[in-house]
Parts: sequence; structure tokens; C-alpha cells
Amino acid sequence: MKNRILSLTFVALMAFASTSCNKFLDKDPLGQIAQDEFFNSETNANAAVIGAYRSMMNSFSWGQSTIIVPEFSAVHVRHSAVFPEYEMFAAHEVQANNPWTSNLWQALYATINAANNIIDEVPKMDASMISDDKKKLFIAEAKFLRAFNYFFLVRAFDRIPLKLTATKEGDDLATPQVEKKETYAQIVKDLTEAIADLPKENPYSGDAARGRASHYGAKALLAKVYLYEASFTNDYKKAADLANEVITAGGYNLVQDFTTIFTTQNTNEAIFEIQFDDQATNTLAAVSNDNPSVLFFAKDSTVLDIYKDADKRKAFTIKKGSNDNYFMGKYPNFSPASQNVPAIRLAEVYLIHAEAKARVDNSVSQAAYNSLKMVQERAGVVQPITSFSNLANFITGVQEEKERELMFEGETWFDYVRTKLAMRKYNLTNEQFLVYPIPTAQISLGGGLTQNPGY
Repeated sequence: MKNRILSLTFVALMAFASTSCNKFLDKDPLGQIAQDEFFNSETNANAAVIGAYRSMMNSFSWGQSTIIVPEFSAVHVRHSAVFPEYEMFAAHEVQANNPWTSNLWQALYATINAANNIIDEVPKMDASMISDDKKKLFIAEAKFLRAFNYFFLVRAFDRIPLKLTATKEGDDLATPQVEKKETYAQIVKDLTEAIADLPKENPYSGDAARGRASHYGAKALLAKVYLYEASFTNDYKKAADLANEVITAGGYNLVQDFTTIFTTQNTNEAIFEIQFDDQATNTLAAVSNDNPSVLFFAKDSTVLDIYKDADKRKAFTIKKGSNDNYFMGKYPNFSPASQNVPAIRLAEVYLIHAEAKARVDNSVSQAAYNSLKMVQERAGVVQPITSFSNLANFITGVQEEKERELMFEGETWFDYVRTKLAMRKYNLTNEQFLVYPIPTAQISLGGGLTQNPGY
């Protein structure tokens, strides 16, 4: 039986891209162009890269599922109809036949396959078709996207298939699962190579400057990857050093008003922001506001208790609405649902640096504390350094600050799993349920996948 877990037709992805206009991610389809005839110009290669970005706007990807599913696991949200398929994430009793993990898996591998197509095909293009600089740039962007999506998958599912070449329609290839160390090694390799080929001076402007991979965007993502990887390597220095470089040299700044991150597209705090607009709308934004289409609510008033009353983020992040319901305030642009997703932003990099630097210094050092303080000062609630009695207390404090800062951005669950703080936060008794089950639908395809322990 054909293993289609990684398969996506090239033409379907290309329908997302456009070459007719200057605006990043314009939507005019390219039409039915055979794959072996497509990579024949710089314009078409660029359209392939745009198609890969566009594939992440799927509602099963960064248009909804990669954010809302971990938010259920973090017990931050609820479904309007209390659908068991979602509520099982909040109860940490996910079943292997859950449709949301299955759809999410397929959507992220579709983007990976789009990236693999670019990495496979662009090097074959000769000098009459494309310049060497554009070759390097497009391949680096594809490696960034591949790493970005594999990073979600390895955190969610642990042992996953690691596919590094494009799966064409009709291929009958079984891709074995690998241990998470191997996936992390590949993610690091992809990002390291991307950093080398992405110029420090961003070659793009406008939407694309924040909506496409950049030199410092790849470094910010790699700092985050290193932080997670350090949970089994204990090497936090690389995360601390890279985060500090992004903070000091990347040209980004924390915006003064926290709300503008979400009410204004592509602020100076945004490092990588997934671009939605009136034509390509954000499904999550469309169904998470106080309107007849609402599907997802903030869990209840208990999420407010995570914030102190003086915290400037509180009233914007969690909004009281009709019928005593609470809503996710970070998706205000819902009619039309043109809300961008700030996938990597500077505040998170400060918090990565705070934790990693403290671990490197083996103390609540001033440098580590200063990074935490930067985020807290904007929020209007600063904990004095003396309030952290020891290193462990500080690390927990940074993670809890990250929860407040990144509420409804899909990060909290994975961050608490990383340090096993999830066991205490959610009263869990079995570490096996810190990862999601491999979707039954994928195992049944006969590609040799095995289920995660405990499912």
C-alpha cells in the first residue's frame, strides 16, 4: 500500500503561489504546471517557496490546529460544543484515532514535502534560470521551513519519520521513525545551513521582511531549538549565546504597547510572522471571537488567575464577552479574519535567554534576570531579583512568565513538557502522556510506524 503520510502533489501546493503581483503571498494560481517543467525560472522557483509558506496557512496547520491543540493541552481553552476530540487534550487522555492529531500530522508533512521539493529541485537549475544568490536564498528558506515544522512534530509526537527528500505522487516509500535526538540533529543542521546562506541584511521588504525566513529569524528559532535540545544534552550555552545575539544584533525591539503585537501586522517585535489577509484568512481568528461563528473560548475565569490584576496583558489577552464567556483576545482581526500569527517574536527570545543564561551561570545572575525583567517591565509587573530564592525557583518563574506572555500562542504545553513541570501543573501521573499518540490512520497505511508507549 502506498505510504502517503508525506505525499502531496506539487501542483496543489503551487496553486497557493503567485508571480503576478509584488505583494508577498498574493493568491493568483499558477495553473496546471507539471513538476518536472516547473523549476525553470527564478520566478517559478520563488513561487514554489511562496507555496511552501502558503501551505502553513491551512486550518490544520498554523491557521488553527498547531496553536489550538496545544492550548487545549495547556488547559487554556474550551470548545463551544465540548467536543470530546478536543476536550481529551485538556484531560490528557488523547486517543490514537483523534482526528485533530491526524489532520495536523498530514498538514505539517505537506509543508515539509513542499520544502523538500525546493531543496531537491532548485540546486538542479542552471545559471541561465537563476542566480547563485537566489538559489542559496530559496534553499535556505526551505530549510528554515522544514526545521520549523519538524520542530513542532518532534515536540508533539517524539519519534517521527524524518523525510529529507520530496515524496512524489505515486512513490511507495516507507520512512522509518527516528529517535528525537536524530530529528533534533537534523533541525539544527537545517537551521545552521540556513543561517549561513540567509544574509544578515534582510533581502525582503514589506510583508516579506517578517513573513519569510531571515538570518536572525533562523537564529531565533535555533536558540529555541537549542533550549529544548538541552533537556537531554544539558548544553544551554548555545541557546543563551544565540538568543543574546538576536537580542543585541537582530534589530528588533519590544513594542511599548503589548496589544499592538496583535492589532498591528509585522511590528518591530515580530521576527517571523505568518501572513494572513482578507483573501487568505486565519481560521482560528474567525472562530475565536464573540460572534455567532465562535468555536473556541478561553477556558473560564481561571485563566485570569494566572495574571496579577496590575498586569497590562490581562485585559487584552482574556476578554469577558456575552453570556459570561471569556474569549482569546489575541485574535481581534476576525471580520475578515486577516489576523497574522506572530510565530517567533522578541519577547520569547528574551525569556529563552533568561532561562538559558541562568542555567549556564548556575545562578540567578543579573544578566539572566535582566532579560526576564525586560518582559515584565512592559507588562507592568516586575518581580525583584531577590524574590527568586534559587535557580530552580527562577527557572519556574521564567516558564510561568512565558505562559503569561505567550498565552494562546501554542507554546505553554510544550514548554512545561520540556522541563517536566507539566507533571505538577496538570496533576499528571504518567510521563508517557506528555507526547501525543502517533495517528492510527498513519500506522494503518503500512509504512512501519509504531505507536508511542502507553497508547
